[in-house]
Amino acid sequence: MKTKIEKALEEATISTFEDICFMYPVPELKDIQKNLKLEAAAEVKYRGEFTGKLLIETRGGLFSAIAANILSNDSPGSRQKKDALGEIANIICGNIVPYLGLGGRGYKIESPKSLNKDELLKQKSQAKPLAKVTLNFNQGRVDVKFFVDDNSAAKEKKG
Repeated sequence: MKTKIEKALEEATISTFEDICFMYPVPELKDIQKNLKLEAAAEVKYRGEFTGKLLIETRGGLFSAIAANILSNDSPGSRQKKDALGEIANIICGNIVPYLGLGGRGYKIESPKSLNKDELLKQKSQAKPLAKVTLNFNQGRVDVKFFVDDNSAAKEKKG
């Protein structure tokens, strides 16, 4: 399942950025952007047969560029930036959760939540993501991590 989720996460992230933000990955910027500082982060939790969350982190100007492109506004406000990042996380999560093989039982995706640096540091010391993707754009870098809670992972191993 891990390989399937990793591939789906990469495809969902790329298509979301291309279709919603009008941004296209630039792989050759990988080395240049690898040490960019964190700008913003958001998470979306999901519940169903499996539970977990999707975490998205932006670096290097991408936080503002996402909102500017989605809203066609060159100067988005702080709230607009947070909402835009949360919406991107929500879209990606909604495209990934079905790959968990939920047998028709459905799932619930909660509202996105912006994370401050303290909350993000606390999260980093916790679980390891099931899948992770990093994409580089002219406007900056995004890291997207998909987590499945330990209890859910144990159910998967038994099943």
